[in-house]
Amino acid sequence: MNAKWPFWICRVIVLGWIALSGAPGQSASTTDALSAGFARFDITPDLRLSNWITHQPYGEMLEPVYVRALVLAQGTNRFAWLSWELLYPMEGAVSTVRQRITRETGIPGLHILVTATHNHSAPWSPIFDTPLTHTEQKVLESFLTDPLYPAWTEKLLELSVRAVKQADATRRPATLALGRAYAGDQIFNRRPRKPDGTVQGMATPANPYVLPDGLRFAPVDPTMSVLVLCDAQHQIIGTVFSLPCHAVSIYPTYNGISSDWAGTAATALSQALGGEALFLQGCAGNIVPARRGLAARDEMVKVLVDRAADAAKCAQTLDTQPRLQVAREWVQAPVTKTVRHDTGRNHFTAEVQALCWGDLALVTLPGEPMIELALAIQARSPFPHTIIIGYANGYGVQYVGMPGEKALGGYEVGSRNLGTDECGQLLVDAAVRLLEQQAKAKQTTGPTTAPSRASGG
Repeated sequence: MNAKWPFWICRVIVLGWIALSGAPGQSASTTDALSAGFARFDITPDLRLSNWITHQPYGEMLEPVYVRALVLAQGTNRFAWLSWELLYPMEGAVSTVRQRITRETGIPGLHILVTATHNHSAPWSPIFDTPLTHTEQKVLESFLTDPLYPAWTEKLLELSVRAVKQADATRRPATLALGRAYAGDQIFNRRPRKPDGTVQGMATPANPYVLPDGLRFAPVDPTMSVLVLCDAQHQIIGTVFSLPCHAVSIYPTYNGISSDWAGTAATALSQALGGEALFLQGCAGNIVPARRGLAARDEMVKVLVDRAADAAKCAQTLDTQPRLQVAREWVQAPVTKTVRHDTGRNHFTAEVQALCWGDLALVTLPGEPMIELALAIQARSPFPHTIIIGYANGYGVQYVGMPGEKALGGYEVGSRNLGTDECGQLLVDAAVRLLEQQAKAKQTTGPTTAPSRASGG
């Protein structure tokens, strides 16, 4: 598709531009206009780097992996979103890259969102001072002790800062539109229920559309959300899309570097619509691709990109007034007895962030939240459009479900579930508090950045 959209596609965006700039008789300040810029850089490691799964060099590559950045500005406030095509954004790496971005650009740490696509066919982000269990230390030993690791760590941080700086430097006035596409046939909840209510783990179903032995399907959110940023000339600056689904189409059958379905889809969507594209992973702790393998990955990408492009064409322009607001809450999440023994800590600090403007809200959760957390937050959100992002701003307590999920059994509630049973509810409640706070704030004139607060159980 041509990067310059015909008028019939962009007419809704034009209306949004008029609303943003101020209709006749209104006194909206042009300083409140939204602007946006995108950038991406190749962060592929040296192929001699140790694969954290096989403990052997990656050796080869299907396609590169990127850091993708978006900078939004409104009034005097700027906001940076970073998407790493890596496994996790560990707390130490998030803190370090935020500090560097703030030093280089002046964008405050609270205004910086750092996510990972949860791509298993690439490294973890740098660990730094993030506490690890004995199991995690063993898994990562060959990776962390690899002599190539420090150089790649520095490359990731340096290029992340450069991506934000470039995105900031290339900002131009923008309108924001939201579209949605169905993707339920591309994803599968790998925790189907047995007749007795417990979980039958099924990471790779023989047929994702038919369950044997009286099993019941577990919930998914079939929605792919598509945010389109378009300039005054009706050209797409960039696209942000989100879907809750593990990036494991390639894993574990291919041991080289790959961006898996998420990064590949971002590149393909950029080519289809023009501008850059950035993927925000959803609450995918228990959600996987319906099919796996390279051929299945490529077919999934084609389906998602075609649907995202169609959703972009009929996207609804959003009123971005009042200004974009951001707030966060630090949740003290209690950890299991084993984790306390391994780390000497009773709690892990989990960051919950809410970015809201107009009728749109984005909520970020750390670690691997299961889809039930997103559904619970959306059910209680005061915003008509609420997108929940997982794998954001830290590792948290890694896998996390709603209370009662542990009793059902399954891989996700085993040793990789570092928190106690109430952690999911603590995260949900923190997210809802932030959303309610922001909903009240948009009804009044006041500061666009709410103070951080701490909570815990």
